[in-house]
Amino acid sequence: MYSSSTDDLQASLRTPAPPLLPIFRSEGQGRLLARIYLSPDRTAPLAELARELGLDRGGIAREADRLETAGLVASERIGRQRLLRPNRGSPYYEHLYGLLLAAFGPATHIGPALARIPGIEQAYLFGSWAARYLGEPGGDPVDIDLLVVGNPERAAVSDAARALTSTLGRAVNATILTTERWETSSEGFVREVRRGPLVDVPLDAGGDGG
Repeated sequence: MYSSSTDDLQASLRTPAPPLLPIFRSEGQGRLLARIYLSPDRTAPLAELARELGLDRGGIAREADRLETAGLVASERIGRQRLLRPNRGSPYYEHLYGLLLAAFGPATHIGPALARIPGIEQAYLFGSWAARYLGEPGGDPVDIDLLVVGNPERAAVSDAARALTSTLGRAVNATILTTERWETSSEGFVREVRRGPLVDVPLDAGGDGG
């Protein structure tokens, strides 16, 4: 989708606002902000971000200028490369992070991927990513802890976890429990997961979250 033409620029960064969170100028702006805010440990030059997000290189540079002028992102230059990071000093940082996490975060990719696998009844994020969804402060989690409840084929869940790891840029660690074990077991792992942060992952096959 890379192009420097005005028509392609309008098609990429001036697309309609994302339906899950229609407060951004465009879907491209929302996805760019989500990439910067939700993966601050994976900084990348603008040209690489444009390729990764399927956006126009010139347009993404102008969008970066707008976001930096607004104080939402900060940038640094290493040689000729410009790297973007979230501006944690912005008064909007915490609220914007929460909105981006809900609208573009891991759950919006995981739900559709799991919805295609027969036998899954429920799915949850637990651990650090669940804590971030629930608003608990902390560093950016390296891994994504996923609980799958039901009787799916383990190979299918493993394949989905590998694909999601590639998509999300973070290891997705899936644990499978039968419904009975999840609802009735008193073993330590199950008790620990129940007591800790837990976020329901909607099993929606309608999209991949952006």
